[in-house]
Amino acid sequence: MDMLLQRQFAKFLEEVRDPQRRTWIILNPHSIGETATVCSLAREFVKQHGHGITMVVPPDHLPITQMFPGRFGRVLTAERSFMRYIIQHFIDSNRFELDFPFSAHQYDLGDCRGDELFYLLKFPGRGGISQTDLFRYLLRLPWDSQMERPTISPDWDLEAGRLAQSIGMPIGASVLLFPATTTPHPQFPDLFWETLAARLARNGQAVFTNMKGGIVGPKTMPIAGTTPVEVPIHLGLSLVRLAGRTICSSHGMHFLLLLGGRFRQMTVTMPVGSHSDDTNVTSRKFHFTNLMSQFMMPEFCLDAPLAEFAVPFDGTEKELERLALAIADQTFSDDSCLKRAGSTGQLYLEEHRDWLSGLIQPIVA
Repeated sequence: MDMLLQRQFAKFLEEVRDPQRRTWIILNPHSIGETATVCSLAREFVKQHGHGITMVVPPDHLPITQMFPGRFGRVLTAERSFMRYIIQHFIDSNRFELDFPFSAHQYDLGDCRGDELFYLLKFPGRGGISQTDLFRYLLRLPWDSQMERPTISPDWDLEAGRLAQSIGMPIGASVLLFPATTTPHPQFPDLFWETLAARLARNGQAVFTNMKGGIVGPKTMPIAGTTPVEVPIHLGLSLVRLAGRTICSSHGMHFLLLLGGRFRQMTVTMPVGSHSDDTNVTSRKFHFTNLMSQFMMPEFCLDAPLAEFAVPFDGTEKELERLALAIADQTFSDDSCLKRAGSTGQLYLEEHRDWLSGLIQPIVA
């Protein structure tokens, strides 16, 4: 290895190692959902492996770690590109030991084919694994490890209230849209979002578009007829609770909101093809179940006011308009509103309620 690179890595190790005690050093260079997952399992991780955790996150993810107070010995920040560089050039993906950094994301471990396990969910009864269980596995945790819900500071709730007031958000009679994602999923035409927003407004609801975060989104932002608002990560859960309803794409913020459970109704729009239920993203093949919370994090969905719609990104204008109206009107009996089936005639969530309920901390009113 080049001596310059050796010195660079040695300097990084010196910075992330706790000078006072031995710790686990976890790098989190990916999206909101991955950071939130590791944070929610931090309590169980320390219980299982002992010692404490030095958490390394991108600067914008610092508020996520603050939602889990007391779970980390130290929290440090580093740029995503730098963490990925360290992982790719210096980290043995099979190395799991104190005082040596590792990533808990499947893309950085082993042969990076964890998504192949997701794909098995396409075939009922054959197998597959949820995203949350894959993290339990990668963190070497028992399968019954309970995920912790985020704690929101009262100061953040007050700040969200001031933001809601400043943008004229009617409490409990608003819809907050999160259409943009960081993953390059196929996007819906503007017609879909504009029809949805117009119908919501006609139904008497104030509609807002989040303008912060996300790389890939509708061509026109904010959505026509909506009020733009920049929602920082630390105010997301509070502002959605104040609004009353959120409609979003499948992305990291949707994961965090669902983990928090502080909403009255969430509708997720999943981009699927008209002629195939598979999608290629970053040269990887995914089945639509990879977009469904009921498959990827089923414990979050138990008793949650959640609806998930399969929307054809390549659908006709007529079909996109019809689905936009169904979503706005909360027509959850529509065939495109998907509900995961169990194996005994019940819905999956009801069939497995007994063990799913133990995998996540109850919501505290």
